Amino acid sequence: MITSYVDMLVNSMGLGAENMIVDAETAAKEKLQSAHFDILHIHGCWHYSAYRVLKLALKKGTRMVLSPYGQLEPWILEEHYWKDKLPKKMLFQKNIVERAYAVIIQGKMEEECIRKLGWNDRTEIIRNPVITHSTTPAEMAQKTYLVYRKVLDSHTIELMREQTLHLLRCFIKAGITGDSRWVTDDLYDINDPEQWRYILIYAHYENISSIVLRGAHLLNYQIPDTDIHKISCYLPNNYEMPKSIQDAIGMQYPSENDRLMATFRQVRKLILHHQFTISHLCEIDQELREHDAEEDHLAETLKDAKLYKTACRVMQLLADNTGFDEGFMPFPPLDDRITTKIDKQIYNHLKI
Repeated sequence: MITSYVDMLVNSMGLGAENMIVDAETAAKEKLQSAHFDILHIHGCWHYSAYRVLKLALKKGTRMVLSPYGQLEPWILEEHYWKDKLPKKMLFQKNIVERAYAVIIQGKMEEECIRKLGWNDRTEIIRNPVITHSTTPAEMAQKTYLVYRKVLDSHTIELMREQTLHLLRCFIKAGITGDSRWVTDDLYDINDPEQWRYILIYAHYENISSIVLRGAHLLNYQIPDTDIHKISCYLPNNYEMPKSIQDAIGMQYPSENDRLMATFRQVRKLILHHQFTISHLCEIDQELREHDAEEDHLAETLKDAKLYKTACRVMQLLADNTGFDEGFMPFPPLDDRITTKIDKQIYNHLKI
């Protein structure tokens, strides 16, 4: 049944995606070593060879979709549970399900079983035309393609090329400063529509769209007309659109130093709760460019509050992520292990 389904899927997908069927571990690894694949679609469960292929795929930057075909339902799990299913579950099967960007299931009953397992809540129901007449091969293929598209529209910064990431940083700097002359880095053309799509999706969910679009315009880039609101993606379970530091701390302060003290207190809080994002860096960048502070007094006050190193790390993060210029920094940048950890937190903000 699985073989018939996969053959039908590939034949019905048409030009929507370039598919390749591989049914042996050795052949799968050879393909993954020889070319880049966006998605590895695993069909079926309880095969350790699939897990070995998955580990290689993840190293190559390939994302995974799983179709279990009812093989995670309780009556299957209970078969030879102690000798077979439990060891396999602990060794690899639970890990495969958890690592899947999406689990494609074939009906409500299977969805309920997956939900009760609690291993992955990113489920998509696509009925199987091999066993039901309620759908067609074309409809099944189209829905599967949309799942693939949704997978590739998630955590898009991970899919950006090095030049795209560089250009995104230039857009951010130009957008914050409002002047293209501040951008002295080399600029590149983006000829791949996918890379533009990744930038626009990332900017939307990080709440920096206005900055990025303004910067791209100032640097004379033609932005593709893309309706982000019509694009679906997977987001972390605890995702919320980043809120500004200003909304959290208010605006009424006796001096700029007092305002910056409140800002860095809020930054520490956001970092501790894994909520510090690129949008907060953009906000701090703009704040420091537009307002002067009594730097020596501010530094002493931050040291008394045990916030000085946090502020120095933020300077390094600004330089790396928004192109913040050293001449505007009220403190020297600090690049240490904790700075790297925070930078990784910012990078993985949309990671599922």
